[in-house]
Amino acid sequence: MMPVLYDYWRSSASYRVRIALGLKHVAYERVAVDLTQGEHRSAAFLARNPQGLLPALDIGTVVLTQSL
Repeated sequence: MMPVLYDYWRSSASYRVRIALGLKHVAYERVAVDLTQGEHRSAAFLARNPQGLLPALDIGTVVLTQSL
């Protein structure tokens, strides 16, 4: 399964994860979550990350929610 990165284009934390994935040449699927529309507070997103924060990286067995 290809990792899925849930992020927002203006998020510096999400940018940090995109850089790390790029440096490691990890292919991933990107799903944009629009913070301005409150998509991070939707039931679907909160099921993935109960904190409601971005980024969230789903690697299949676990969802990583901290960019550092």
